[in-house]
Amino acid sequence: MLRLALILALLVAIGGLAVSHFVAKPKVDELVTNLDSTTKSLQQATSERDTAQTEAKNQKALAEKVSRELTDTKGLLEAAATDAQQQRGRADRLQTDLTKITKERNEAQQIVAAWNVLGIQPEQVAQLKSDLKKTSEERDALTTQEKIFTRNIEDLKNRLARYEGDKEKPVEMPGLKGAVVAVDPQWNFVVLNVGEEQGAKPRGIVMVRRGDKLVGKARIVSVEKTRSFANLLPGWKQGDVGVQVGDAVLY
Repeated sequence: MLRLALILALLVAIGGLAVSHFVAKPKVDELVTNLDSTTKSLQQATSERDTAQTEAKNQKALAEKVSRELTDTKGLLEAAATDAQQQRGRADRLQTDLTKITKERNEAQQIVAAWNVLGIQPEQVAQLKSDLKKTSEERDALTTQEKIFTRNIEDLKNRLARYEGDKEKPVEMPGLKGAVVAVDPQWNFVVLNVGEEQGAKPRGIVMVRRGDKLVGKARIVSVEKTRSFANLLPGWKQGDVGVQVGDAVLY
């Protein structure tokens, strides 16, 4: 019986194993197939990922290269723009110089044409300039001499007027005002603080006042730049009142 039971148990076990084999094997095969498919998909995905990463690196490198080239190109453009501006400035200056030189050339041609009309050669210009300078100097010398002669003649007239006394009509000195700065009572001689610059003239007669009172008259006999010398006229002396320093004089 025991032996029979063992055989039955063995047969049951073998039957169960066979059943398990026929039932589980398709599932195992399916799992294996799925595993292979999943593995292949994973490998493909990994390969595509690696390819994408490589492509991304290549694109990044290309983008960096393009950026560098763009930066270099921008620098070249800026340098070209600066150079173009400098060239324009140089061209403008050259045009200005050309215009100036052309104008000077035309003027020089006109001058040469004028000299040709006059029949004067360029080498004669220096001599003409020298002659003109010499003539100008001689003219200035004659003018100076003329002024000296005129001054001497005026001085002689003034000296002659001193001897002629009151016969000659006094000169006019409108608006002349000044003061007595020195008095010589012995010779009836006074010094006034007005001269040529103030309008004083030889033979001019001025009134001498002290406040509102007339104290005398004087005839100017000599004039300098800022002062003059005058003789008191005896006929206008006011009693014992004498001319003093500080008295006002006016024409």
